[in-house]
Amino acid sequence: MTIPVAILTVVVAVVSPLLSQSLSEHSRWVVAAASTALLALWVWWWIGYQDSLEPLGFLALAGIWGAATAVDVAEHRLPDPLTLIPYPLFFALQVPYAWLSDEWGRLGAAFLGSLLTATILFVLAYINPSGFGLGDVKLGLTTGAALGWFGVGTAILGVGAAFILMALISALLLVTKRIRRDSEIPFGPFMILGVLVAPFAASLLGW
Repeated sequence: MTIPVAILTVVVAVVSPLLSQSLSEHSRWVVAAASTALLALWVWWWIGYQDSLEPLGFLALAGIWGAATAVDVAEHRLPDPLTLIPYPLFFALQVPYAWLSDEWGRLGAAFLGSLLTATILFVLAYINPSGFGLGDVKLGLTTGAALGWFGVGTAILGVGAAFILMALISALLLVTKRIRRDSEIPFGPFMILGVLVAPFAASLLGW
């Protein structure tokens, strides 16, 4: 992916969920559509040029994650159809590529990445149930699987990136008085944003 496209994708993906907090319900779904288009663009540039079958699972997740972002921002919840169902769907769509390219190791890494991410979030939800929910844990299955496809280390970076971005943007919103200290910030959009950021961070680190 070229640097300008990468920067544009990340910037709009960061700004869209934040702006949607002050938008109408209809506008939130417009934002979700825009987020979906950006995620699809990321998939196309990042892995689409390598093989026509490889992006299938990612493109499916892009559409689902756009809806998940809108719901989480609007209602602070992540329903099962947007978290659990996409998990086996992703693996089912990636099997043809793994079979034809003999890349079964990537499926294994994606599975490990999903378990690792979901486990981290489950522990956090257990320790701090007011800050994290089971919806975040379930979403972690798909975000961890998507990043694990590129390596388990990338999945770990995705979790870290989500927390760092949430902290930075929450601080920005506090300074600009868009939120109060007791405001609830949905974590799901930052997990999805972490998926966008982590591969670039992994490339910079040489992972």
